[in-house]
Amino acid sequence: MIFWHLGGAVFLFRLAFKDSDADLRFLAIGALLPDAIELVAGWWDPGDGRLIGHSVAFCLGLLVAALVLTRRHSRGRKRAVVVVAGAIMHLVLDLGWIDPQLLLWPMLGYELPAGVQSDWSGLARLSMPDPLTIGQEIVGIAYLAWLARRARLADPRRRALLWRSGTLGV
Repeated sequence: MIFWHLGGAVFLFRLAFKDSDADLRFLAIGALLPDAIELVAGWWDPGDGRLIGHSVAFCLGLLVAALVLTRRHSRGRKRAVVVVAGAIMHLVLDLGWIDPQLLLWPMLGYELPAGVQSDWSGLARLSMPDPLTIGQEIVGIAYLAWLARRARLADPRRRALLWRSGTLGV
């Protein structure tokens, strides 16, 4: 699910933080990062489904790395923390608390739960889409389309501002 995570992360971020200067490009990276981790991990061990990319430990590791590798009050730190916020919002949008063994890995043990399927694993899942997944994608697309219209992204100068700075100006 791409648009559900992108639209949902932007919505939740704008609702919670009200930071119009945050770089939404980095929020998008963070919102897609847990599934990207699973995509890469799927090449090595297909069929296991969600792995550590969908855990709080992964997000905490990202945060520690962001704080250690960047200077205080720098643009790089703000962008890195926005990536972490996007990853956390991904877990919220995936309803991560439903599976505490995965969400709280490794605090509840090192074994990952069996039978948890990610959005990237298995051709059967890709060939037979779930109606809930389709609905979530439609909601994500609708929100992003509404936000694009509100930000007047039909104007080439406004689109250039988004690509250059990552902000919408609204």
